[in-house]
Amino acid sequence: MKKILILLPVFIFSLSFSQGKLYIQNYSNYDLVMRVIAGNTNNCLPEVVTSMNFPANTQDVIDNFNDSLPYANNWSVRLSPTGNPLSQTVPSGLLTTVSNLTRWKFIWFRTMYPGTTNSTPDVDFNMADPSAFAACPLSGSDFIDGSLTDAYWFYIASENATYLIIQ
Repeated sequence: MKKILILLPVFIFSLSFSQGKLYIQNYSNYDLVMRVIAGNTNNCLPEVVTSMNFPANTQDVIDNFNDSLPYANNWSVRLSPTGNPLSQTVPSGLLTTVSNLTRWKFIWFRTMYPGTTNSTPDVDFNMADPSAFAACPLSGSDFIDGSLTDAYWFYIASENATYLIIQ
């Protein structure tokens, strides 16, 4: 009984800081070239970064770092402010470990003409919720009205899910 009473709070505490899902819903006619960052809300580290290509008219969910295929197969993990990032190929035990310590915090993306490497004249999108990461300096917005597309970024705590919606 004592073990259950000790393990239960530990389990609940670990769930409260788990990474959560990232829903990307690209309703636009443009491909996205993205830089995705997750980090710890209290002290910024660990920080996990990748580049991703996301097709036009695609909706998908990334459950965790190791579930990022086919959009990303490699993540960089920074564990200290002065250390070099560690490159981790999916799947990785380190990615599993740090997912319990991080939350999706920032996405930079630009729109591309489908199937090409040609950028559209739309703005670069810096999407974030700076209030959730007060300890980490972020510049981003939860809504950006571009010339071709609009983007929304929001977190639903009851679902532990972050949403990026492009239309």
